[in-house]
Amino acid sequence: MLQLKHRKRTIKLPGILQRHGSFLLFLLVMAFFGFLAQIQWIGYTVILLYGIFAFKKELPPQTTFILALSALGVVPVAIVVGNWLIAQNFAAYSFVLFVLAVIELIFGLQREPRTK
Repeated sequence: MLQLKHRKRTIKLPGILQRHGSFLLFLLVMAFFGFLAQIQWIGYTVILLYGIFAFKKELPPQTTFILALSALGVVPVAIVVGNWLIAQNFAAYSFVLFVLAVIELIFGLQREPRTK
């Protein structure tokens, strides 16, 4: 069993957290962001922070294209479920992510040395 020491007491985590702790944490974070995705300005703020992170770490633009396609894939699912607000928000998010990916691609091409 995994033991975490915090000050003077030891916390023993159950077996399921030892085996699947990171996956459960991932699910909780995604659920949290899912609830926040309903508020449009928070979604734009998250995209802006991701854009700054992607430029600083020079992430490949393919990652942003995949995120944009994933956001676009949520739109028909939200329409089928009947949640038009989520569909509209994710359509806007996918557009902004596509624009960000194109900008990343342009800057990536400018960084490459030119060959004659």
